[in-house]
Amino acid sequence: MKLKDKVAVVTGGGRGIGKAICLAFAGEGADVVVAADVKSEVVQVAGQIEKLGRKALPYSLDITRPEEVKAMADAAGNTFGKIDILVNNAGVVGKRFFLFESDDDIWRRTIEVNLFGTYYVTKAILPRIMEQKKGRVINIASISGKQGSPTNSAYSASKHAVIGLTRTVAVELGLLGFTEITANAICPGVANTDMLFGDGMILDELTRLLGTTREKALEERVLPMSLQRRLIEPEEIAAMAVYLASDAGRGITGQAINVCAGSVFY
Repeated sequence: MKLKDKVAVVTGGGRGIGKAICLAFAGEGADVVVAADVKSEVVQVAGQIEKLGRKALPYSLDITRPEEVKAMADAAGNTFGKIDILVNNAGVVGKRFFLFESDDDIWRRTIEVNLFGTYYVTKAILPRIMEQKKGRVINIASISGKQGSPTNSAYSASKHAVIGLTRTVAVELGLLGFTEITANAICPGVANTDMLFGDGMILDELTRLLGTTREKALEERVLPMSLQRRLIEPEEIAAMAVYLASDAGRGITGQAINVCAGSVFY
């Protein structure tokens, strides 16, 4: 097993990419703190982890509230005695607008969750990883963090910032001599999750803005974004997270790695 007896904290672990990462980590021998805002979802994922023979701590919180994040970090430490791996996956896509029509409150909330949430959780968990002198920080960014994302400026700006935060954490760890702790970002392409297909989510928003149908928005706007003309499955992103979290990924740090079916080349 690649992660035998490691302890991982995964935010946004109740569904989609986060859920896939939680289950992949457990399948490789890790115990997992499943953290997200919907209690029923984290409880369900924790149950699936326990069926795989690993321990799980379901934890419901709002990652934009530092006091709740600190309480989660304390609960994780008290339950498992250590933290080896952090995956910052929690995020929102927000309602889509052209920039000049943006809603300030929605714009701000997107930045608060995607950027400040990642900052708060990293600030709370990283010292516990540093106690082990070995570990991993993995941030789920996006290909929108490497290029413009029309009608989605807040999301794109937040994911650009997450990549910058990731690189800075990697540099700081190196300066402090923590040579066995890595920090990397994974940049998924458009993924087969509720963030795309859910009510009021990406497809619905594209349909509204472009005056088309969900089917045409998917076939004409979304799928052509990648050379393979397909969506990324959450399990593909989870596989990359397992690799980065394992000993095999020890030489990779400060990177923003695309899992995007050929959407971005840098």
